[in-house]
Amino acid sequence: MTTVQTKKTKKSNLKRTTIFLNEEHHDALRRIAFERKVSMANLIREAVLAIIEDDEDIRAVIESREEGGEYVTLEELERQYKEIHNKK
Repeated sequence: MTTVQTKKTKKSNLKRTTIFLNEEHHDALRRIAFERKVSMANLIREAVLAIIEDDEDIRAVIESREEGGEYVTLEELERQYKEIHNKK
């Protein structure tokens, strides 16, 4: 993957990145973008953001464990949510 800085504009601080996809992935991405009426670039940015957010969550759990902090598993959180909302 190659990254180069885009032209400096007042509207955007985005960086240009080139990726290579095989034909099957490119066609699938293009179809999804068409169906959602968004650009392929926007779909890629959303996917990258999801990966970054997941990584931040994982790092926060690891840091909490190392510091002896408590954390709740997703399964426990879902169980608690169901208990609270089923009582109403």
